[in-house]
Amino acid sequence: MKIKRHKHIRKVLTFYSSNFGFKPPYNVLIDGTFCKAALKFKVNISEQLPKYLEADTKMWTTQCVLDECEAFGSVLYGPLKVLKQFKLQPCNHKSTLSASKCITRLIGKKNKERLFLATQDKMLNDWFRTKAGTPMLYIAFNTITLEPPSEKSKLKAERQTDAKIAPSEHEHDVIKKLKVEAFGEQEVKKKKHKKLKGANPLSMKPKRKRKDGELSKSQKKKLKRKQREHLSIENG
Repeated sequence: MKIKRHKHIRKVLTFYSSNFGFKPPYNVLIDGTFCKAALKFKVNISEQLPKYLEADTKMWTTQCVLDECEAFGSVLYGPLKVLKQFKLQPCNHKSTLSASKCITRLIGKKNKERLFLATQDKMLNDWFRTKAGTPMLYIAFNTITLEPPSEKSKLKAERQTDAKIAPSEHEHDVIKKLKVEAFGEQEVKKKKHKKLKGANPLSMKPKRKRKDGELSKSQKKKLKRKQREHLSIENG
């Protein structure tokens, strides 16, 4: 089971590394719901997250997330205590936002900061699945789990791969220049405009229709053969 899990983690991390530029040390943005689940399942985030991702990991939260936990008082006192261990990502809002709004604005549609998102918030998960390039972590069955790439992320990765394979405008210009140097400008133009020639319709003779009573070629051959045989008999 552990081998299967490690293969899955490496596969997902390789995908985000190759297609979206994620490199260690990884930056993980953590919210109150993730910390609440960690306390429930006795998961030590600071110890287990770097082990799970098999790399150096920096853990972050935001002031808005802390403020939301504080607003709930004793209900989220435990998660607040855990969150205070992490560094703060500057969210630069004029006024305090809800944790989910703060996170969606901070990561944004393109995730330029290359942040992993650690949350149990279903609405947040659903929102980021519609955007490409955000790896998501959650806690299930007493362990941290890295979600497989969303369909949106896979689609963007495919498009990026296709774009890399197709020659750019600059490459087209270089190829054209090399052809001109090798064959001359006039020859390149001739080759460009040269088309495959089909049969000339004027040179094709139309089939001649037989007149009524006219013998076919095979019938004419048979007739000639009989005439020759008849002549040979007479001469004999």
